[in-house]
Amino acid sequence: MNLTRREMVLGASALTFSVSGCASPRLNLPQEVPDINGLKQENILVVTNRQVSPDPTLGFEELRSDTPFYRNYRISIPPERKPGEYSFPRKPLDADTQFFVTDSEAFDTEQAFIDRVNTRVSALPKGERSVVVFVHGFNVSYPGAVFRTAQITTDFALEQPMVLFSWPSAGRISRYAYDRDSVLYARTALADTLKLLARSRAESVLVLAHSMGGLLAMEAIKRLALEGDRRTLSRLEGVALSQPDIDVDLFRRQVSDLEPYNIDLAVFGSRRDQALKISSVLTGGHPRVGAAENIEDLRKLGVTVIDTTGAPMGDPLGHSSLMQSPALLAMIASGTLLSEIVEGAPGQDILVEGLTLTGTAALAVAYLPYTISGQ
Repeated sequence: MNLTRREMVLGASALTFSVSGCASPRLNLPQEVPDINGLKQENILVVTNRQVSPDPTLGFEELRSDTPFYRNYRISIPPERKPGEYSFPRKPLDADTQFFVTDSEAFDTEQAFIDRVNTRVSALPKGERSVVVFVHGFNVSYPGAVFRTAQITTDFALEQPMVLFSWPSAGRISRYAYDRDSVLYARTALADTLKLLARSRAESVLVLAHSMGGLLAMEAIKRLALEGDRRTLSRLEGVALSQPDIDVDLFRRQVSDLEPYNIDLAVFGSRRDQALKISSVLTGGHPRVGAAENIEDLRKLGVTVIDTTGAPMGDPLGHSSLMQSPALLAMIASGTLLSEIVEGAPGQDILVEGLTLTGTAALAVAYLPYTISGQ
């Protein structure tokens, strides 16, 4: 894939602006919490192998830890925001426009964490007692990961518990190599997290991973497959990769290793993703799975591909359409996108349409695999 100098400069500038144009990443501020009566709040469970930060407003930092930590946060969701957006708290703290943590809880043991998961899933009707695990991508701070998870939970209208797995990303554009090494470092920790959740009362586990987090998710699940851990893999409802930053050849090898376990895989990709174009250059010109340029190859592997190139870009780089595009978020929250895909036949192309300001438009195309492994 060729990327012009202009595209590189514009892409880097857009990413720099998106990071520097907001308040410093913080979970909360050392001051009195404003009145939040009547405001929506989300409870987010977290597993992380980052090191604890000496600054309590940050929670955890970029350094790697051999010991996992377990947390629960209650997060205030501001009513005055657009779907797909989240923010960091800043002075003066404004509950109408800013995300912030209103309460936090640390779990000292794995069992205490699982007890909380069990409490959450037991409150759901039978047949709906699943857990969603979110794995963030490159250049994400710990507060950013927590608030992004809260935003997704709200905008996807999820009732199931959301568990964030936050790996030690440096949270800086210049640390791409550090983040890729951190992904490899975190494979065991994520695999162990999935094993832990498989011991809970959850009927199934769905993994949602974004960008470089997709590489981590696939490597962790591949590890479980190589270990022959059928107990954990049988609980996986599926794996959804949102614009994954994974080399196409590597992904083919990963899928091959998972083949005996019939794990349903879905890839959301976009040909307008400038971040993946930059990643391709950084990795020697190899195409990335999330760039939606190899749809037929992925379908032959048994992967469902949802091409969101036609959807409005959720960010300047077009790298977070699934999580930030208001039109796609509305379809996900309503269940329309999923129902259209589930009702499709093997090898079918499904035009996913939605309402826009100018009428009806094609937001995505779902390319179903030629063979479907599960339901």
